[in-house]
Amino acid sequence: MADSGHDKPAALSLNIGNKIRRLRQSRGISLNDLSKLSGVSKGALSKLESGFSSPRVDTLDAIATALRLPVGDLLSGGSRIYPCFDKHRPAPGEYSQMMKFRIGPGNTSEIWLLQMEPQVTIHSPGHSDGSHEHILVHSGTLHLRFSQYEVITLEPGDFYAFSAQVAHTY
Repeated sequence: MADSGHDKPAALSLNIGNKIRRLRQSRGISLNDLSKLSGVSKGALSKLESGFSSPRVDTLDAIATALRLPVGDLLSGGSRIYPCFDKHRPAPGEYSQMMKFRIGPGNTSEIWLLQMEPQVTIHSPGHSDGSHEHILVHSGTLHLRFSQYEVITLEPGDFYAFSAQVAHTY
């Protein structure tokens, strides 16, 4: 019997839901916390993670923003599970982030404004293959850590670009 293609949307929703759940759990974020961070109701998140609903683009964007990922990471294939090495996830209010705009072919590059309170640490797992981050420090001091022994200290006006496929901490 030929494949009618009717199962593809359901399979895609299930794959996206599974990826959201894995990412959320690997970061130690509860469903309730992701709801608060993303503005998506807990019930809607539960349905998405279970594959019982198809997410809208704006919903995926809100979830990706809360998980600090490009929205494409939720749509890309593969079963890569991000490592969980963070023991503390900043509570809402310790930092804020806002996507300012997207550039490049297909809007694949994203420009973010990230503001952090002093002494706040944000752990970021590696992003999708080929991802890069470019950091420009406006004020304060930023310690960008890739391992216990590899720390880059950035001051106002400093710019640093790196492959974001590796886990890093701000």
